Amino acid sequence: MSRKLVLRIAGAIGLLALLAIGGWYGFLEWSRTKVRAEVDAVFAGIRDTGAKATFTAATFDPKEMGVTVTGISITSPDGSARVKVDRISARGGERPNDRRVAVDALDLDGVEIALTGEAAAGGTITYTLPQVMIDRYNGPMTLIAAGEGNGPFGALRVALRQLAATTAAKVTIPEARGRVAPAGSAPTEVTYRNLAAEGVNAGAIRSLVVDTITVAFTPPPLAQSAQDKTAQDKTAQDKSSADKASPGRVTAQVDGFVAAQIDTAPLLLMTQPGGPSGKAAEAYGQIYGKVVTGPYKVKQENGPTHGAQSVLMENVAIRPAAFDAQRVAAMEALSRKAPNLSREDSRRLAELSRDLVGGMAFTTLAITNATTEQEGEKGKVATMRLEGLTNGVLDGATFEGVEGVTSAGGAAKMARFAVRQLDFNQLAKLSAEADAPSPLSALVLFKVFSGVEMMGLEVPYGEGPQSKEPVKIGTFALSWGGSLGALPSYLDFTLADVSGPITADDGEPFTYLVQAGITRATISMGLKAAYDINDRTLTIAPVTTEVKDAFRVNLESALVDVPDAAFTDAAGFISALPVVTAGPVKVTLTDLGLAKLIFAQLAAAAGVSEDEYRNEVVSLAEGFAAELGTVSPDAASVGAAVAAFLRKPGTLTVTATPKGRVPLLALMGSDDPSVVLEAFSFSATASAP
Repeated sequence: MSRKLVLRIAGAIGLLALLAIGGWYGFLEWSRTKVRAEVDAVFAGIRDTGAKATFTAATFDPKEMGVTVTGISITSPDGSARVKVDRISARGGERPNDRRVAVDALDLDGVEIALTGEAAAGGTITYTLPQVMIDRYNGPMTLIAAGEGNGPFGALRVALRQLAATTAAKVTIPEARGRVAPAGSAPTEVTYRNLAAEGVNAGAIRSLVVDTITVAFTPPPLAQSAQDKTAQDKTAQDKSSADKASPGRVTAQVDGFVAAQIDTAPLLLMTQPGGPSGKAAEAYGQIYGKVVTGPYKVKQENGPTHGAQSVLMENVAIRPAAFDAQRVAAMEALSRKAPNLSREDSRRLAELSRDLVGGMAFTTLAITNATTEQEGEKGKVATMRLEGLTNGVLDGATFEGVEGVTSAGGAAKMARFAVRQLDFNQLAKLSAEADAPSPLSALVLFKVFSGVEMMGLEVPYGEGPQSKEPVKIGTFALSWGGSLGALPSYLDFTLADVSGPITADDGEPFTYLVQAGITRATISMGLKAAYDINDRTLTIAPVTTEVKDAFRVNLESALVDVPDAAFTDAAGFISALPVVTAGPVKVTLTDLGLAKLIFAQLAAAAGVSEDEYRNEVVSLAEGFAAELGTVSPDAASVGAAVAAFLRKPGTLTVTATPKGRVPLLALMGSDDPSVVLEAFSFSATASAP
């Protein structure tokens, strides 16, 4: 979060305090003859803080009990903040009490607020408000923190302290224009129209409504690497190409902004001189109870256009300690250097990003009907919803109704995409590596998030005659977890109803489907694995693969004697392998129509009937099983089951049971089938469809 953004957050909140400039002078007595002297005395009090304060004239209207002061100019002691007001009119005032003043109505005309120096990132910030109307104002007689305007958050701190000492029934601003021009950067211009704040009370605001917010700025050009610059110099691009590549001006508009239950206390704590400190600085403080916007649109010249129908945010909070001035300044400096960052700079940028994200919290962020468009490419998300951000961990993110169209007319869509438990702290740890992450460091991905789900995906297949045939994914779901270490101790994977065009070149079994006139295939897969720490067993069941109208394979197995240290990290997993033993294995094959296709096509190729070809294959299987019977006594029963399955394809189940302790490494390292036959006993059953 930049200083500009911090100041903008307070733009519609904290700056209201500066607008309550009527509290900078007191109405000691409602007197035509004394009003000039009284206003003089109040401005003298402001000058006692080191600030410059002048006014042109002060008049009193006894009929309305009103005072009008014109030509007001106040400048902070270091000159970095200046407030000018053409005219202030206060009506229905009461006698001041305890250096506070109350008026029924306070109108300000021609308000201008200007910031320079650190408060404006070395540049200038200007707010212009042609008219401000405040109902039932009650506040201090003077600017209570005029001497605290120094430093990067100085002006914001002054405004928030003044607001914390002020109450008002309603503040109405028909228009407010701002211009933020940091040193060395193009200015940002922002305009608020028909702003109304109700229930202003000691730094809290019951509701804030803005009809329209518009923003315009030119983003800085991306930092160019030495390699890119050399390539550009060699190609000697002309000026028109360079102009086309430069960033275009960005304009944004929000039609309708409503915020409720606003509290500026956490922002005030954030601006504390010397940085936020204390228990409150380390705790989340809510700044918005609820924020709702109407449609918004962001457009960049020679660039993309983004928009949405509405935005909802609930229970927005910050941890003030995360936004100290030094951290924000360091983040800005590194962002300006990107992408030319050293390894140390990349690590530091990742840490700062982690700290700033960890300093924000909300329960809900939802956007409806979000759209994007650029150079003929279009995208849309019907609903985007982020839930529960706190301590740098997002409970979940969901995107529904995703659609996209390429410039060539290719279309893609997805019904739903969701991520569970996205941990920005772990993501920062992974991204801190300047080079590609190593396989060991990539294990952090298991901690970055705990699951992903995708449903109803349709994407173009590719080029050629099948380009209009989409690839579809019904469901993709992957989740994992466990608290034993870096590796998950349970995993659940589902890939259901994946369909796409097939050709004879795809190999078996798709060759038989294509020859049968089938042009698309649908595949489903699944895997579940879970570790039981009590009996030290890793159960892998079921593992399934299904090709619709062809076959389904189901596998159940287990690894035994697995120490929990195997899940600590990659090294623990490798060191644990020598003690791991194989458990029983069960494989179930179910024919869903492929066997009949194969027999029919092979019989036709051989020039015999399907029954004749089937009987020949069964005889060969029985003979092969008889030969194996001399090596393994289990072969006879297994062979009989296989023969029965080939005769009437239905379901074939084969079970392998360890005869004793079977070391996993020795089993995996051998390519001799007799090792498996000696280590396991086998049984099989077959059932007709």
